[in-house]
Amino acid sequence: MSLKLITFKTNQTIIGDVEFTGGVYKVKQPVQVIVQPTKDGPMMGFSPFLDFCEEFKDGIEIAGYDVLTVTTPVTELANQYNQVFGSGIQ
Repeated sequence: MSLKLITFKTNQTIIGDVEFTGGVYKVKQPVQVIVQPTKDGPMMGFSPFLDFCEEFKDGIEIAGYDVLTVTTPVTELANQYNQVFGSGIQ
């Protein structure tokens, strides 16, 4: 598994620990990536994404046909995610 950004066809983006098997993405501890405008420019943050389901820690399965892109997050975003859900800054 590796930390990835998944953008859906609906243009919603999540970040989490992703594994791809047989046309299905399994995402552990996903959170939605939100871009908020500020007076100093855009700021990225996280919003809950299905965090009250039992599969949140073990992995939520997402059908591959719902996914537009899978990309690698920039270091700053990965570090922010890892401070909350991972082993700290990498």
